Amino acid sequence: MKRNVLVIMIVAFAVMLMACGSGNSSVAEEPANSSANSSAEASNEPKDAVESTGETQSTDTTQVEDDLKGWHSEFYNAEKMNGVVLNMYGVTDSIIPVLDQFTADTGIVVENLTMKNGEILQRLINEKDSGTVIADIWFTGGADTFISASQQGLLHAYHSPEGEILSDIMKDKDGFWYGTSLTLVNWVVNTDLIAEKGLKMPETWDDLLQEGLKGEVSMSNPASSGTAYNTVSAILQVRGEEAGWTYLDQLIGQVPFFTARGSDPAQNVVSGEAIVGINASNGDRELEENNAHIKLVYPKDGTGWWPQPVAIVEGSEKLDEAKVFVDWLISKRGMETIAEVRNAAVARNDVAIPEGIVDINDIELLPVDFQANAIDRDAILVEWEKHVEK
Repeated sequence: MKRNVLVIMIVAFAVMLMACGSGNSSVAEEPANSSANSSAEASNEPKDAVESTGETQSTDTTQVEDDLKGWHSEFYNAEKMNGVVLNMYGVTDSIIPVLDQFTADTGIVVENLTMKNGEILQRLINEKDSGTVIADIWFTGGADTFISASQQGLLHAYHSPEGEILSDIMKDKDGFWYGTSLTLVNWVVNTDLIAEKGLKMPETWDDLLQEGLKGEVSMSNPASSGTAYNTVSAILQVRGEEAGWTYLDQLIGQVPFFTARGSDPAQNVVSGEAIVGINASNGDRELEENNAHIKLVYPKDGTGWWPQPVAIVEGSEKLDEAKVFVDWLISKRGMETIAEVRNAAVARNDVAIPEGIVDINDIELLPVDFQANAIDRDAILVEWEKHVEK
């Protein structure tokens, strides 16, 4: 308050000097105000009312400081939002340090409930049907699931100014979701076991069909795992329906059972329960670096990929805070935090790729139609079950 009073006194003194220097001059401009929530009101208030509260100067200072930190949201109100809790659904706890940094920057607390990809979608459907929406935001998961959720009226559209820098493939054109970090499908290979069996190191998808790998390939269930579903849908899109299902029938024969989570196959390979695991990665080499018997392989004939989206849940009673979260997360500040915490390439081109991350220009990425993935999801999963039960 003392600082605001001092600022006001200085401004008043300057105005007096200007008045003294020109007998017919008057104050032609109001003090600048960058707050979208209060600018209209401030311009219509008497000058002494603004001076008595000091809110305009305080808000300007906060927003200038936020801009210098690499993020900005017109909906942010530090005083009102401090301590407010947002409920979030996600598929991993690895983003908790990102949430902690968001809290440090804004004062808004985020509680993360982790579930499998398909479970989140079903839970949002149940909440909508019951009329009791628990989640405010959804961060991490398969892009196809987010698209499916938007088509079912489960997400709230928000056109964030921060999203303008993202390429079209990294966001929904109607503002239902925005991509953050990138996820790449790769294979985790146990080099000790593959050498012991005298098998070829797999380089293409057909190499997974080697006779020696029967019962030795670990894969998650596409009904619950975004990794597996994106793999299945990408194969069908590239090879076509007939050839695609023919290949998938052979791949199913190599897998003894399908795990619940996309992260399970990598752990199965590390522990020696499988030789090859179909895995989702941020592009880092951590598994190789921490395990001498592990090699990460990106198939030469192409691999699946997707952005990790963020979205606001329809029915949230904390829309302003949720919009602040989206603005912060896809800002340069947020993306730099994601890149550092997740050690991953991110959707913004003005954020450097962390050291040690694979260059996506060196990987053959399969052409993925996320819209088709979402539209065809139910039909593909029904057909998948038929082929698994053969």
